Amino acid sequence: MIDGMEAVEGATALRIDWAGGGASTLSAAALRDAARDAHSIRQRIDFGRISIAPGLTITALEAVGRSGVNIQFSDGCARAIYPFPYLAALCEAAPLPHDN
Repeated sequence: MIDGMEAVEGATALRIDWAGGGASTLSAAALRDAARDAHSIRQRIDFGRISIAPGLTITALEAVGRSGVNIQFSDGCARAIYPFPYLAALCEAAPLPHDN
């Protein structure tokens, strides 16, 4: 499903290279807003949204098996796991242009 990914634009975005060709880019802020870890879910329950720190960056990418990635952010969020189908859905919904 995914050939590769890397933090780009000063680590403020994630570029995803798709196995079928083409690439997509998601901002760190969009990814952080879409995080489904327990802390992020609690923020949504308590405040209705996730607080996105100014200048948010991606600090690490770690494979989770063969079907996902743990994306860590400069605001301390380190448990946001994104299965590849979820990343694909986020890219489909993203307002950012997709490279083809």
